[in-house]
Amino acid sequence: METCQVCGRELERSEVGRPRLYCSRACRSKAYRQRVAAPSTYTNTMHQAGGVVGGADAGVGGDGRGAGGAAGGAGGLTVVGIVGAAVALGDLEGVEAVSMRRIAERLGAGVMSLYRHVRSQVELVDLMVDQVFGERELPELDGWSGPGSWRAKLELSARMEWDVYRDHPWVARLVASTTRPPLAPNRMAYTDWRIRALEGTGLPFETMAQISFVLSTQVHGVALGLEAETDALRTSDLTRDEWTATRQDAVDQALRTRHLPMIARFGQPEYEASTPDRIFDFGLTRLLDGIAVLIPDEARAK
Repeated sequence: METCQVCGRELERSEVGRPRLYCSRACRSKAYRQRVAAPSTYTNTMHQAGGVVGGADAGVGGDGRGAGGAAGGAGGLTVVGIVGAAVALGDLEGVEAVSMRRIAERLGAGVMSLYRHVRSQVELVDLMVDQVFGERELPELDGWSGPGSWRAKLELSARMEWDVYRDHPWVARLVASTTRPPLAPNRMAYTDWRIRALEGTGLPFETMAQISFVLSTQVHGVALGLEAETDALRTSDLTRDEWTATRQDAVDQALRTRHLPMIARFGQPEYEASTPDRIFDFGLTRLLDGIAVLIPDEARAK
């Protein structure tokens, strides 16, 4: 039997989605506060100056500080260190806190010295998104040994992307645009992987590409709720349940002001159904059902 990672209480087995880690939102919120209060470690693939370097720079800690946790001087700045500091700031304080000035303060360097390594805020966003998606690389499709159907592969990719946003809620806002998304190779790899997962279904390439875009839009659209919940927790220190309790009088007033018969029927099951995880699970299943309708009968089971 699995137990809550915060309080140790036994957990009921979840039939859908990834295994549960916490017994309640209160424990999940406590775990989040503990996580962001501690230095983060980032040791994943980074895009750097026209190429890719594997792992963290040997002289720079994962939170963008020098080895041993001390802030590095301007002479020791690297792209890896700057981006690591930016991601750590986002995790700790939200994306609004990420600026060249704040990163420079974290690294003990001058603001202008950062621009010798990262040319603009736009490039910084690209690199930040690239790093966090690089933390969860999809498995190789060549020699694939996992579930064989296109549906299982798309679901796997969606749940891995959801985990990216679970780990870094602020990222959803950075990738919310599908027309001018960040140029992050590790995120682009998700699009490429999904299109390849649909090969053999008989769909035109354009349709396969659209399915990949729609799937990603669905995932990070719901993930925007994760960022809002994280920001609310950071600023008010109230869990979702606690905040809702404080708003009960306002809810009652709204029900007296307007005729809202469906809202009036809301109870605990409906409240639970509105959590980001439940909305994600429901939306993903319905989206995959819709994609299945597009695929010719002879290829649906492949």
